Amino acid sequence: MSRKNIALDLFVFVSLLMIMPVVSAQDITFTLPQDEYYFLTGEQASVPLYMNNSYGTDINGMLQATFTQEMNTGSVHFSSSNSKSTNFQVPAGDSGTNLGFGTSNDPETLKVSLTFSYDEDGAKTVTLEDILVHFVDDESEIQSNSNAVQSSSQDASSTQQSTDPFAQQEQQMQQAMQQFMNQHSSTQSSSQSSQQAAQNNQLDQDTSALKAQMEEQIQEQEKIKQEFQENLASNMDFQEANQELEDMGYNLTDVSVNPSSNNTGSFTANYEKPDGETATIQGEMEDGEIKEIQEDIAEDRQNLRDILARNEEYQKYLKELESDGFIETDATFSLNGNETDLQIQYANPANETALINAIFTDETVDSVELVRDRENNNYSLYVIIALLILALAYLAYNKYKPEKAEEMPIAVNTEAKKEKIDFRKEAKELVDKSVHLYEDGQIEDAYGTAAQALRLYLSHFYGLRKEVTNAELIRHLKVKGKEWKEIEDCLELCTLVEFAKHLPEEDEFEKLIRTVKKAVNY
Repeated sequence: MSRKNIALDLFVFVSLLMIMPVVSAQDITFTLPQDEYYFLTGEQASVPLYMNNSYGTDINGMLQATFTQEMNTGSVHFSSSNSKSTNFQVPAGDSGTNLGFGTSNDPETLKVSLTFSYDEDGAKTVTLEDILVHFVDDESEIQSNSNAVQSSSQDASSTQQSTDPFAQQEQQMQQAMQQFMNQHSSTQSSSQSSQQAAQNNQLDQDTSALKAQMEEQIQEQEKIKQEFQENLASNMDFQEANQELEDMGYNLTDVSVNPSSNNTGSFTANYEKPDGETATIQGEMEDGEIKEIQEDIAEDRQNLRDILARNEEYQKYLKELESDGFIETDATFSLNGNETDLQIQYANPANETALINAIFTDETVDSVELVRDRENNNYSLYVIIALLILALAYLAYNKYKPEKAEEMPIAVNTEAKKEKIDFRKEAKELVDKSVHLYEDGQIEDAYGTAAQALRLYLSHFYGLRKEVTNAELIRHLKVKGKEWKEIEDCLELCTLVEFAKHLPEEDEFEKLIRTVKKAVNY
């Protein structure tokens, strides 16, 4: 046998070794050079997709693209997802196409997931997830990225990795074969069939339609918000309250509104003087008429402090606290009609805390209460002993009481007392109720109940101990220096779903409930 024949046989043998594993591991591989892409606003977003089909024949299937778009416009956060499907063909061997994701006139980020489904020896899928498409105003915002994304066929019924001991070897041989074919098929790799161009055009159209739908919904929300603000500004009651503060030297800093329609909803207007003193106007408007309006002004707060300072009971409590080394750490005012609840918090070097709670009606002190943290001086022991004495007395009375006296009023009083303070239990029950409502398809009630759980728990936990609006709760959290942004986002989402008929995403409720459970220590 000549050397020429030996070389030819060796070449054929090596070629067969390269081809056989690929044939036995037939699949489709999708590759994107990057996982993030940047485009200028107004520019068409086009992303290259490279495909390898080792079946030896063209494969037809369905390509599904899921688009998620998030926008922040003022205080309104809008998020929406949609999926579009189109017939798609993956040519045999190596090929490439460009996926069009439309354009945007405003800066935003589009999250895209691609899934190609086909049936070849069973149902299979190829999935590329979390591809980010950024639209930016300036070229300086464009960032470089070299994180390639690749995915190969998997059984549609399972996403687990194969445990075949030859899988890694097959993958390596497939990669070698792909490189070999890339070197000899550059013309084929760079070409795009008319069918692929039509597929790309369909994706582009679907993305543009989705973006137009989402932008239309956001514009509608903004229109309602703008009309509500205009109706509020023209309301005589609001104008009088606003003028009063301006006459006192306050400047309007911002107005936040939470409308359910163009003339119904809640509002909060914040004011500030040059010296830093603040004031707030908040209330509810219904059908263009203000049903409730409250003013929280620095001068009024100081006036109540001066009135309280002359109260003998307050003076006694303050003297007791000062003798034990307590100093004031915070003060919170809560308004409810003509009633004001003032809570003054104290702490001492031993890390004990105390609270003086004063309730006013107009400018009259109704009650003053001192609450001290006795955790470090056997207060719990005293409570246990007192309860034991009461229990023994109750048992003795039951043993020797006359036959007529079947019931003791003490049981009712104890239950009422427990019910009054057990806001933790009530909040958890509301969370459970919210989940059940969602499972029953009562979406609006589920979100409303979740918001109720948040308000109930946080208002009692931070000392308000009354029903509060979303705006009152957030303002109270800000005053106390507590984390409030995540709570505000949850409450705004619940309001949008409950009153503005916002359609939430499938996983939005699950995220909401996790946040609520965390906030109420569920």
